[in-house]
Amino acid sequence: MSVSGPPTIHGALTKHTGFLLSRMGMVASKQFAEQIEQIGLTPRMWGALNVLDAEGTITQQALGKSTGIDPSSMVATIDDLENAGLVERQTHPTDRRAYALHMTDSGREKLAEGRKLAKGAQEKLLAALDPSERAQLHELLLKIALATQDVRPVPPER
Repeated sequence: MSVSGPPTIHGALTKHTGFLLSRMGMVASKQFAEQIEQIGLTPRMWGALNVLDAEGTITQQALGKSTGIDPSSMVATIDDLENAGLVERQTHPTDRRAYALHMTDSGREKLAEGRKLAKGAQEKLLAALDPSERAQLHELLLKIALATQDVRPVPPER
């Protein structure tokens, strides 16, 4: 016998906040990745472009630290961004062992498209919440993130 329809959460699991966060994290991650994949971006690429946009020129190592991407994955991510013409590696002005990363005009355009798609995924995910509940959820998640990691708040997206 097969069960059709949307996946369900057993009542025994609904009282476990950690489980709910994990489950919704998987749902959000899948929806987000599917949306930005339409324009050839991965979540790592999208995250890197957002930090580059906020920071301007940055080293590969600093970008990896800012996004939480491990060094070997960061190299592959920058390779992908560079091959797509979204980022350029240039010689660092003060450290010849490091590259300075610069977002190209194409990178800025792709990021703008990606932000629109990401916003659509977010709207779909949070459709059950009214605006004040969305703001409250964001603040609570940010509070947890700040308490559990080295998160540096930055200005809101442009």
